Amino acid sequence: MFCVECGAEGPVYQGVCGSCFAKKHPVVEPPANLDVPRCAQCGAFHFRSGWSRVELDLAIPQLLREKVRALPPFEHVTFTHVAREEDANNFFLTVKASGRFEDLRQVQDFHVRLRIKPSVCDTCAKQAGRYYEGILQVRAEDRDLTPREMRAARTLVLSRVERGRDEAGVFISRTEEIHGGLDFYVSTNALGTRLAKEVAEAFGGSVTASPKLFGQRQGKEIYRVTTLVRLPAFQVGDVVRHKSEVTEVLSLRPFVELRNLATGERRRYKAKDLRGLRRVDAERFETEIRPGVSGGLVAPHPDSGAERPVLSRGVRPGRAVVVWTADEAYVSALPAIPSKP
Repeated sequence: MFCVECGAEGPVYQGVCGSCFAKKHPVVEPPANLDVPRCAQCGAFHFRSGWSRVELDLAIPQLLREKVRALPPFEHVTFTHVAREEDANNFFLTVKASGRFEDLRQVQDFHVRLRIKPSVCDTCAKQAGRYYEGILQVRAEDRDLTPREMRAARTLVLSRVERGRDEAGVFISRTEEIHGGLDFYVSTNALGTRLAKEVAEAFGGSVTASPKLFGQRQGKEIYRVTTLVRLPAFQVGDVVRHKSEVTEVLSLRPFVELRNLATGERRRYKAKDLRGLRRVDAERFETEIRPGVSGGLVAPHPDSGAERPVLSRGVRPGRAVVVWTADEAYVSALPAIPSKP
């Protein structure tokens, strides 16, 4: 077939050859400039779909697809580019736009200036205004959180939020130490629920939620949910009285494991089933177990020399870590200085 424009023989598209077709039909209509808002706080770019935290090299192809109009009859236009920085907010782009019509692949070169406009995204604006939809509370039963628990819970929550920082609308507006625990003011109720589950799993706590009507939005009721994570009244290494048994806490997650100090028997419980347990005042140290004057075995205190009868079964004389209470001693399965969670 012949081109009706230049007479060239070969494939034709709408009556003309590929060269003549390219002269009559550009692939795209390049704009004079590409303007894009970028949040000055978090660096997110504003696309047609909303704010997104991506690197500039990944943002440019999406901006080209959104802002450079493909011209008919071309379909499935793709872009490649080279960016030259002019200053922090201006980049000179050399772009190749490739479009397809039937079996013809056509490339158009053009230049455009990318202009970044400093702005503030919705998430950072809310965070600056201390906006929140829910509260995550971390408390312990019948006691204050220890400083170590405070640090660990804060680190866990903040690291999880930082890990999901690319997720739109996820942030903590503020954190407060209050009533012997921690309050995290979270951007969404879903975030509070998710964080509560992770804290409970990490520290062996239980979770409850209390919704409160806050207002209406577009005719829909809006609730602020306070999610409470309640840690057990005890920690690993504590000595507690369970029913009539004196036990030591071996672990808190995924279940609370108690060891009977007299028999050595170990059992696992859900934290919620052990509410109301009370700690027993006790020390844990290493000492030399030896026979007592009146029979049986005794454990001397390494400082005072006072002795307590050893009530654990199957014990032999020798060095051992013991739990020392007001009236008796038991052999412990934990180190002399237990690790606290």
